[in-house]
Amino acid sequence: MYTTDTPEAMRPTRSARTECCSDPDCGSGLRNNYFEGKRLTPDTFRVEHSYSAERRRLLNRAIHGWGVVYGYHISADPPSTGTSARVARRLKVGAGLALDECGRELVELGTDRLDIADVIFIDDKGRCIPRANAFKLAEASGHREGRAAPACWQLSVHYAEQDRDPVQITDSCRCQQQEWDHVCETVRYTLRLIPCDDCCDDHDCELTCDCASGRCCHHERTTEKEEISGDEQWRAELPPGRGGCRCLCDHLTKLNPGDGCEHRLCEIKEECGRVRVDLKHGVPLACVAVWRDECQEWTFGSEVDACGPRRLVKRNDLLFDLIRGCDLTRISEIGWSHWHRRESPVPFSEFSAALGSPGQGRRDYVTRDFWVRFSRPVRRKTVRPDCFTMTALSEEREGGWWQVFRVPIVAVDTSVIPPEAGDPADHVRGARIVVDGAWIEDAVRGRRSVFQDDETTIEIEVRGDFILDCNGQAVDANAIGLSTARTGNGSPGGTFMSGFRVSRTPDAPDRAEKQDNTDRLQGVSS
Repeated sequence: MYTTDTPEAMRPTRSARTECCSDPDCGSGLRNNYFEGKRLTPDTFRVEHSYSAERRRLLNRAIHGWGVVYGYHISADPPSTGTSARVARRLKVGAGLALDECGRELVELGTDRLDIADVIFIDDKGRCIPRANAFKLAEASGHREGRAAPACWQLSVHYAEQDRDPVQITDSCRCQQQEWDHVCETVRYTLRLIPCDDCCDDHDCELTCDCASGRCCHHERTTEKEEISGDEQWRAELPPGRGGCRCLCDHLTKLNPGDGCEHRLCEIKEECGRVRVDLKHGVPLACVAVWRDECQEWTFGSEVDACGPRRLVKRNDLLFDLIRGCDLTRISEIGWSHWHRRESPVPFSEFSAALGSPGQGRRDYVTRDFWVRFSRPVRRKTVRPDCFTMTALSEEREGGWWQVFRVPIVAVDTSVIPPEAGDPADHVRGARIVVDGAWIEDAVRGRRSVFQDDETTIEIEVRGDFILDCNGQAVDANAIGLSTARTGNGSPGGTFMSGFRVSRTPDAPDRAEKQDNTDRLQGVSS
């Protein structure tokens, strides 16, 4: 036998409260204490199982959140011969993993095919309603005669339990009773009517910040100004980092570990037995259509939106990919890549040829080499002349300043780079700059060309903030070092800057000769 001796200083003093225990039910977590001679009963193992399951679920909802982790691909079966193209009969649900608001794992291991009779219909409060009543609501919402409805059906997945493997138990009175040897954790699917606009709504930000004040939020809180100098003074006055002074703290302080996790399972009678389902805490998977078939029976339609209503759990690898900008469109190729930031000047003849020549019946020049290609389709209407700039920098003749001349870009040609298979309509893969032909003939190739004065620097910008890809994100266009592709720094938008130098025209007099001519003309005039 073991005995313990608690030092006097460590013995608890009598509390002024009337209750000896602040948590008599031990809702924070009751677990077994094992010792020799302990009698193990069914209740003992229930406590053990409950403690392990509840702790795991607590960590799931507190650390990972809730939503679809991955999988659960939803698609409609092709319509059968002789039926309307709107009618699909069944939905195909792929394997997947989701976490509900209570932290329970919703696992679908195989591919399931759902008929309209396989789903549970619920109202907006999560209560089970008869299928006939649901169809009456659908009729009232405008699902008559194939007309578009102001309400849509949301398909959700829910946690469910089902007893398995019956066993006969004989008690001490020799009476037999049936028990279940196992409990199968499974899932069930529900449908409920929601406003169609809710299918496409982005989830609201759960983190909100108010203005913080206090000693810890003062920007110069670390040390006194008089004791700091130089770089240390600058560091001391840096503003707080992302999240503000108290933003994250205030948000997390208001959260409650037990919010929204009442375990209430509704027993549903099915053909093969009974199943207990949590109808309140479902995870939305898709917005689907429900139509009448040729026999006027309700069934699934062929329209499925499996991303609009879906809430996602951001796994670590997914967050890392988002930080890297794997979801962003970038500049994958430019036509003048062999000139980008090169040390030696480009011969004037090559630069002039790259500007192109007039097309048939056109005054504008569709340039030959000044084009860009994108890694994904971009929206045609966002690719405009103001997305590109070409600037010539020439040395001013008297003071030596750099003079800036902006090339007149009058249009962009998006037809020169063909789309790829599967690209959406009204999207393009690239664009080519179109410049003013008169400007080329006069300011580039004419007698008044700015390229007659030594070397000229050309700078080209592609403004990624203006160009939206097929997902509505700005093109990640930031140039990186000496590389021309792929561009980007992992955030939407940014400017691709490229520069190179162009030698003067071959027939241009050198600076000394031009100065002699100027001096001679001044002498004649005097």
